[in-house]
Amino acid sequence: MTVNPANPPRPALRAADKKSFAYFNATHKWREIIEKGISNIRDLINSSDIDINEEGKKIIASMEKLINQIQRNDHLIQIEDDGRPDIITWNDALNTYFKDEDWFTTSWLFAECYIYRRIVSIITNTKHWRNYDPFFRQKEESFKLSFSGIIEFSKRIDELISSKVKIDDSITFYELAKISLLGNATDLSMLPNFGADGNIQTKQSEELEKNILANDLEKAWKWLSKYSNARVDFILDNAGFELYSDLIFSDWLIQSGYVSEVHLHIKLIPWYVSDTTLNDFHWLLKTLKSDDFFSSASEIEKSSLEKLVNRDLNYRKLVYDCKWETVTPFKEAIGPLANSKNAFPLLSLRTGKSDIFVGLDEGVEERLGPDKSWMYSGKYAVIQFSEGNK
Repeated sequence: MTVNPANPPRPALRAADKKSFAYFNATHKWREIIEKGISNIRDLINSSDIDINEEGKKIIASMEKLINQIQRNDHLIQIEDDGRPDIITWNDALNTYFKDEDWFTTSWLFAECYIYRRIVSIITNTKHWRNYDPFFRQKEESFKLSFSGIIEFSKRIDELISSKVKIDDSITFYELAKISLLGNATDLSMLPNFGADGNIQTKQSEELEKNILANDLEKAWKWLSKYSNARVDFILDNAGFELYSDLIFSDWLIQSGYVSEVHLHIKLIPWYVSDTTLNDFHWLLKTLKSDDFFSSASEIEKSSLEKLVNRDLNYRKLVYDCKWETVTPFKEAIGPLANSKNAFPLLSLRTGKSDIFVGLDEGVEERLGPDKSWMYSGKYAVIQFSEGNK
């Protein structure tokens, strides 16, 4: 069978299925996300510069038009050329795999990515706004609400590195991996009104710990512990707290000697509201050095944070975003990334935010009940590892 964007290994998840989480996203969540971006732009168009105001109004009008196209379930259209190098690839994909498709009949994964690429095109085709991230405000606010977790984890990594008592490295590895997993729970495309209920890390950490449905950390540790001075790549997902926790994890891997190089892979454009861009990365490091941001922290807390700052996959794409049975082995679902000749070792930390899970034991899905909302509630998680063949 030929696998391509329109023909994954199993039936693609599509918003046309009214019982799916994809349908809820298409009919409610996408509009909410775009409107939040519009609101952020509207708050900035009271500038004294008339040109900035006029361009801002045009961006808002185009984004409102995008909402209407989704609500009417229009056919997908070509993305306006904005000079970015990927525009030919995008429009070729539309013509080759999704010609005459509409918002609900096309694959959910493609439709969501297409939304963000359309927004980027709208903004890039301006003079004054071309580098603006319409979702940065949510990223900034969510990071500020993670203040206690930020301090707590900087102190913890300082204790682990400077402790005179030898701590089993496997325990530290498990702890830091679970912190990164917790960071994955703060996805702003799922939480457009993040912050209304306070510090989500504090509220979710204990619950998430007991709701890990598949856990391959031991396998991953057995692989990593055989090495010294290795290279590890992080495919960065959410900005803010998750990026911070990934940096803590990276820092310990280097300090412990198992790894000598960490390569961090960012997103070129703002995807999925909270995905990490280069600007987000630089902003995080700048903020962590800011006395104003941490003015209420104690001197000991500031010291641990300063030490940390001075050192320096998307799951749905991994498994093709299609209708796998939940008991499908993780290695089968990721296909060539597990079984090709030079497949590399891969560790995936994922909280459930869409109706797709693989690698679960027999009976787990039945135990959680017929209501499929457990799949996308953010309450349950998996930690899955493939050794690769390299």
